[in-house]
Amino acid sequence: EIMFIVDTTGSMSDEMLFLQSEFSAIAKEVGTEDTYYSANFYRDEGDEYVVREYPFTTDLAAAVTAISEQTADGGGDTPEAVHTALRSAVSHEWDEDSVKVMFLVLDAPPHGDVQIIDETVKHVGEAAEKGIRIVPVAASGVDKSCEYLLRSMALKTGGTYTFLTNDSGIGYDHIEPTIGSYDVEKLNDMMVRIVGEYLE
Repeated sequence: EIMFIVDTTGSMSDEMLFLQSEFSAIAKEVGTEDTYYSANFYRDEGDEYVVREYPFTTDLAAAVTAISEQTADGGGDTPEAVHTALRSAVSHEWDEDSVKVMFLVLDAPPHGDVQIIDETVKHVGEAAEKGIRIVPVAASGVDKSCEYLLRSMALKTGGTYTFLTNDSGIGYDHIEPTIGSYDVEKLNDMMVRIVGEYLE
């Protein structure tokens, strides 16, 4: 089961265009007739919607259509409704015996209120309990505190922290991650590789 949770606020327009153009190819590379997809989108309180969710489906065309219909708009301040998106994602009907991968594509942290941070941590814990691997994809705009939060999500759930670099040509400037050496690869190739590793 492969889920995409995508921040669709205004600063994510480049990333949305990439996903719309590449999702079908990525899904065909990693998917089989037994693969379920779910594409979900979020913004923030006060926007047109907070979370727009879709159930899992084996109908790749339906998932592609759901993604193609999205636009990037809203936001305004930096934090977004990450905690609400995670709550929605974890509450989907995940199969107990499946390999579960959640790509979280975003460029901003959750709001800094103690209650919201606690709720975010709670939902990450729920994902770990269900065996859902969170694979954050940090886009431009992610700062150090957000990077550390996303890395902790990946670590707690057995996922993989990933990030865009300026090599991508997507979005604005990207920070240098606080990690050792790393290889730059195309985002679609990376996603395919990561899912393949989880299936081994």
